Amino acid sequence: MEMRSTILTALPSTLDDPVRLFHGVAVERGDWAALGPLERRQLVVRARAARLQAHGVVSHRSAAALWGLPEHGRTDWRLHVIDPRTTKTHAGRGVVRHVGSIDERDVVLLGGIRITSMLRTVVDVARTSTFEHAVVVLDHVLHVGALDRSVLEHALTACAGRRGVRQASAALDFADAAAESPGESISRVTVERLGAPAPVLQHRFDTDRGVFRVDFWWPDAGVIGEFDGRVKYDDRDVLWHEKRREDALRRASRVRGFARWGMAEAGDPASLGALLVAAGLPIGRGWAQRR
Repeated sequence: MEMRSTILTALPSTLDDPVRLFHGVAVERGDWAALGPLERRQLVVRARAARLQAHGVVSHRSAAALWGLPEHGRTDWRLHVIDPRTTKTHAGRGVVRHVGSIDERDVVLLGGIRITSMLRTVVDVARTSTFEHAVVVLDHVLHVGALDRSVLEHALTACAGRRGVRQASAALDFADAAAESPGESISRVTVERLGAPAPVLQHRFDTDRGVFRVDFWWPDAGVIGEFDGRVKYDDRDVLWHEKRREDALRRASRVRGFARWGMAEAGDPASLGALLVAAGLPIGRGWAQRR
């Protein structure tokens, strides 16, 4: 991955319209606006790492950004490093120094920066983040084939007894390579917490308008679920195509209900539960208490 270091400066006052990243470093507003969320995270990590004066290996969510792994929740703009010399994890000014040993086999040079390997990064993130975040990351690496499940299982077994390993192992057991986006991963976690049956992912339907694949399918209930993160409703052609696709799926003989939701509902049990119940999916009784 390459990033334009020329847009960084130690003298923000020399920029026409700067966006301050942190003390002493800024970027032109136009350049910042042209970057996507992942590119912004990567830029800040690289900028902070370049100014890091003490020893440390870029790790955790910072290394995850450089590896291009998906985020969940509020963006963490701090630089995370593992520092074998420290005896206690310390969060300072824009830098979090994690206690822990690190084998040189777990360190790689990426774009001139020493960071934890993909495997070590995923394990660290899965151990120290929320269950949802762990599932989002694990679903992703399994889906793109970046890591094998057996390799991850072995790495977590080697970490037995360390903080967060139980959660990471549970997230790996739950992870599914068929999930294609963070929104689908978060939706799966919410469905599980609602006490609903586990869905079949990426099921194909042969309809009167062709073969279509759906995000979620509950065969016993005859319910299709679709996460809407891919649809651009301001495009009339896309909207019309999606409507005809949904109509064709609804006409399929086995389909009795159809639920569609976005990111706002994906992580909200009350909202997603109401949509699934309305579509005809039986879920646990406890979901109503969350409304």
